Amino acid sequence: MAKASRRAEMVLLLASIALALLVAEGVTRLLSGGAASGYAPLRTGRRERQPINALGYRDLERVQPKPAGIRRLVCLGDSFTWGVGVLFDDAWPQRVERLLSRVRNERWEAVNLAEPGMNAVQQVSRLESEGFGYGPDAVALAWVMNDSEDEDAAEARRARDWAEEESREPAPVDRFAKHSALFRLVRTRLHATVENRRRITGYRSMYADGYAGWVQARRALSTMGGLCRAHGVPFVVVIFPLFANPLDEGYPFAELHAKVAQVAGEAGAKVVDLLPHYRTVDWRLLVVDGAADEHPNEIAHRIAAQAIARAMDEVVPRPSAPTPARK
Repeated sequence: MAKASRRAEMVLLLASIALALLVAEGVTRLLSGGAASGYAPLRTGRRERQPINALGYRDLERVQPKPAGIRRLVCLGDSFTWGVGVLFDDAWPQRVERLLSRVRNERWEAVNLAEPGMNAVQQVSRLESEGFGYGPDAVALAWVMNDSEDEDAAEARRARDWAEEESREPAPVDRFAKHSALFRLVRTRLHATVENRRRITGYRSMYADGYAGWVQARRALSTMGGLCRAHGVPFVVVIFPLFANPLDEGYPFAELHAKVAQVAGEAGAKVVDLLPHYRTVDWRLLVVDGAADEHPNEIAHRIAAQAIARAMDEVVPRPSAPTPARK
């Protein structure tokens, strides 16, 4: 009798667990029907690559030497400055061009020499070989946290990740995950937690004093500052946060921002750390497509452009108003 009672209790317990899981599955499917990020992604398709000028940059054609009556800002950076995931007119260089032209009543051009994947060493080379040919009135470098990654290490990592992805066989759990929203949610959260911890450790290691990429990046910032001084051109370093993290007081890379700001300041740059400008905005409203694409969306580009335009107004004097003629 006691054994039958225990068996009935076990059956009831298992049935309760199964029912709870079914309810949780239904709720998960219902809630997952909405947008993942709270921001509707802009589906740019191939339009995000337009326009491409004759030199292969995502920019309009810019003539050399600089025509009379035009101010120029040379923009250096990687995919954040290229504007991956947003339309051309929404990327921060174009927004800054329009802002400066309007508020200063001058004609400005933002010459975009950025390219996805560039690091600090490549950026200083581009500034030296091409940037000054455009006769800039200022140079802006958009710094992203992976700009200090050692180039050899980056290539090795990309090759390793590709090989692992190609050789990975779908496990039975992958097939099960296709049919269970609850399982996918739990699995994704656990994976995200592990990956975020690894990501934090990885980025912090890129700014260790002896890390080759950071040594080269510090040298590159110093070189860019020296080149700008030699040409009599203000140098502005804009530090972007990594958007796949809450940007509140718990943001894990604030000390790395401070390291970059110190080195850039020592190089003579005007430093614009964008982290405080994003503090009051939910990070999920600032990315192109949730965790699927963590590049800044047009909202983030607009906020950045406003901060950068203010910095430009501080380092590039406005033309003096003409003195009225005496009668």
